Amino acid sequence: MARVWLLYLLVPALFCRAGGSIPIPQKLFGEVTSPLFPKPYPNSFETTTVITVPTGYRVKLVFQHFDLEPSEGCFYDYVKISADKKNLGRFCGQLGSPLGNPPGKKEFMSQGNKMLLTFHTDFSNEENGTIMFYKGFLAYYQAVGLW
Repeated sequence: MARVWLLYLLVPALFCRAGGSIPIPQKLFGEVTSPLFPKPYPNSFETTTVITVPTGYRVKLVFQHFDLEPSEGCFYDYVKISADKKNLGRFCGQLGSPLGNPPGKKEFMSQGNKMLLTFHTDFSNEENGTIMFYKGFLAYYQAVGLW
């Protein structure tokens, strides 16, 4: 009976991400996506993913796919990358869009073994009265030796 209650408590915690901070177990490589990727991401959402690689390594991150609502200054929907208490950038839009700041194929590198990705969405994805469906992002990370 105790196991049933434990499952009852753990299943929502494992599968329901309403926001907050999501630590990723230490691995040498992996991927990070927006919620529901490759389907459109939800409105009014914010979460921070903490990527940690083993001590003695740095984190290298590259976006494979990036499709967020574009805006001047990436004010509405964005991905913010930080590492070592430094902001590495705030990104939105997609390649070729006149607004926004997509990351393209740029490689982001931490000095230490952690990197944070904050994904933020506003209350809507609308352009000139038309509802838009943006797919979000897919990024790959890997541990890179310090030597």
